[in-house]
Amino acid sequence: MKKLILPLLAVVVLPAFAETKRIAIIKADDVTGVNPKWERFFKLAEEHGVPVSAGVIGNSFDKQDEKYDEWLKRWEATGKVEFWHHGWDHRRWDEQGQYKSEFSGSGFDHQRDHLAKTQDAAKAALGKPFIAFGTPFNDMDVDTVKVLNASPELKMFFCRPQSEPAKELKDKILLPMNLQGENDGTGKPNFAKFKEVYEAKKADPSLTFCAFQFHPGAFAEEGFAEFSSIVEYLKAEGWAFMLPAEYAKSLEK
Repeated sequence: MKKLILPLLAVVVLPAFAETKRIAIIKADDVTGVNPKWERFFKLAEEHGVPVSAGVIGNSFDKQDEKYDEWLKRWEATGKVEFWHHGWDHRRWDEQGQYKSEFSGSGFDHQRDHLAKTQDAAKAALGKPFIAFGTPFNDMDVDTVKVLNASPELKMFFCRPQSEPAKELKDKILLPMNLQGENDGTGKPNFAKFKEVYEAKKADPSLTFCAFQFHPGAFAEEGFAEFSSIVEYLKAEGWAFMLPAEYAKSLEK
């Protein structure tokens, strides 16, 4: 009787990132001070086991005291929260009938100065520069591209999907918002609507990454519950949540 000789099969253990097909970053906008809603949001995300990135409006460093700086540092020290550059003043205005905002139509010098002021304020308050950037209102123009391309400290950029100016950025990691986090408007997540849109798009093989935008400071009571439902649903769908810095490191592997 001949013996059966079975080939040994090598067991390859892939790193967690390689096994994951879909990566999520929570993009929470408009940190301006120590706020009960932000505190609740960070704790809620922690309870759900997901990290959060939060955009700081730069002039808040001038408007707040040292308690604000310590609050930011305390949350970032948990390893569950990463703060990023969200402009200096988050302004938009009408100038002779023309729409302008901090990073759209405001001019190269204006944008360069506002980008630098927030970076300098972060270094003074937190001891380090921001490495990710997202413009107020997600606006950008050719001057934004020029300013960012001359800013090596900022390595990642939150952007609208299919943003034409963003395609001209050099050596930046784009963090597109391929799905809406708030389907009923700013500060108004709606899980039922979110799920409906997601179900229609989830078969798209190109949907491998999404920065989900929220405005926790504008949440009503139901906003926290809707956010929780969205997060748990995405986890069940196999999405892995990362901080921007963690995502950048994963791309180096």
